[in-house]
Amino acid sequence: MLTFMVTQTGIAQKYNDALISQNSEINFSKTQKRGIKKNNIIYYVENDLQTISAYKRSKLQWQTNVISACGKPKLGEPEIRYIGYNSNKLLIVMGKHNFAEIDILNGNTTLVG
Repeated sequence: MLTFMVTQTGIAQKYNDALISQNSEINFSKTQKRGIKKNNIIYYVENDLQTISAYKRSKLQWQTNVISACGKPKLGEPEIRYIGYNSNKLLIVMGKHNFAEIDILNGNTTLVG
């Protein structure tokens, strides 16, 4: 019997505290902020503008590449333009008109429109 374990390493980075917002949303066209802190967890958009990482006490909890999970948007650049926090999920806008949701507990990413 063979057992395979897959782990993700590499692209996680230490976030910059100066780029963390206390607000519940970030519109990348209006601010340089890159992360949201809620309930002692930081949800941070990495430098590639496609990957979101969740950190608790500077330790990576989960990470998801929204473009890989949902596909390249039909219009606009393949990058995150907006992130919003909603009690149990992150709301994401990518490209021009594509929307995704991320479960804040495990990083499961779903294209919603």
